[in-house]
Amino acid sequence: MFRRGKIAIIPIKGVITTEGAPILSLFPWRKVISSTQIIEFLEEVKRKPDTKAVLVEINSPGGTPFPCKEIAEKIKEIDKPTVAWVREYATSGAYWVASACQKIVADRLSRIGSVGVVSIRPDFSELMRKFGIDVETMASGIFKTLGFPYRKIAPEEREILKEELDTIHKYFLEEISTNRKLKKEVVKEISSGKIYFGSEARDLGLIDSLGSKKEAVELLSKITRLKTYRIVDYNKKMRKPVGLLRKLIGSL
Repeated sequence: MFRRGKIAIIPIKGVITTEGAPILSLFPWRKVISSTQIIEFLEEVKRKPDTKAVLVEINSPGGTPFPCKEIAEKIKEIDKPTVAWVREYATSGAYWVASACQKIVADRLSRIGSVGVVSIRPDFSELMRKFGIDVETMASGIFKTLGFPYRKIAPEEREILKEELDTIHKYFLEEISTNRKLKKEVVKEISSGKIYFGSEARDLGLIDSLGSKKEAVELLSKITRLKTYRIVDYNKKMRKPVGLLRKLIGSL
């Protein structure tokens, strides 16, 4: 039985990308979070014997599939109690991350779910034609220019993209279904991509309980049987790539 120890708080706030670069995000006006940095934090927590538990603080709409997947896998590698606390929202890939934790706590009005995959492809072909702009592209394979926004997408290309989305969506559903031990009817319900409030998510089994950040920490202290504990907040250790970029630009 632990008498004292530390509880680490790992923040996942904003759109999840691999390196955290704003230009990689489908939502460039939103804050981004690097899976690389989150994994560094999780590795550090894993190595420290005096850190007895981890609270994953989530306020994210998700992100690209791979970084969400690697964060979820890293969480499951930690041989310590893990609880996800959802502040405002944990949707799409962010819910995938939350489901990797042993317990999920969310506010009654938190937004949970949106279990689905989306592909956004801008089509500038008509606009370019209107302004007399022509793009000549040479490629070594018939699908090498798949997704280029300078021309209309061909039916066979659309089918390929649809197959990719279906594959990712199936894997996404399988992972959260296993993580949360969801019933088949619940999996079918959430596969539509619908977003649920915290109270609805609890009824479906997507989360375990409703509560605040304080209550999520208290749940961890009970699980670990800590009598006294100190919080180690990794919010304070987050790098700010945009701020660093501004400093670099200012020094030029």
